[in-house]
Amino acid sequence: MRPLAAVRYRLKTLILLVTLVAFTLAAYSYWDAIPGTYHKNKDGFPRGTGVAEYHYDDGSLMIREWYFRGLIYRSTWFTPDGRELATETYDKATGGVGYYLRQDGTIRSKYTYEYMPDVNMYGNAGKPVYYDASGTPVPDATEPID
Repeated sequence: MRPLAAVRYRLKTLILLVTLVAFTLAAYSYWDAIPGTYHKNKDGFPRGTGVAEYHYDDGSLMIREWYFRGLIYRSTWFTPDGRELATETYDKATGGVGYYLRQDGTIRSKYTYEYMPDVNMYGNAGKPVYYDASGTPVPDATEPID
């Protein structure tokens, strides 16, 4: 009877060890899908899953971006007084839209992005639309209007 008890103990230990190894390998393989792993690499490119926030000079929230495995999937822009200016979603098939704001919360420029699978990022899909200081688009402008 003693050898049978020793076999059970070894089997439980083996199952526990295999489970721990499986969890470790899964965490290693999918670490960038775990919420809270968002960061930028040494070249400034996003990696991991989580939220990035950017602020106006006065400290108020300007942009909040959501990332999954280093790829943006939603952005929200805010005015300095905290009102939501716009929310855009990004999709590999349709791309997305991004805004650049002035410190007073007006839109400076609007870019259309498309997914670039070779680098797993969204890149500029054409000429941006620049806005004047009052927030009116100037379609024939070739550079930002400040």
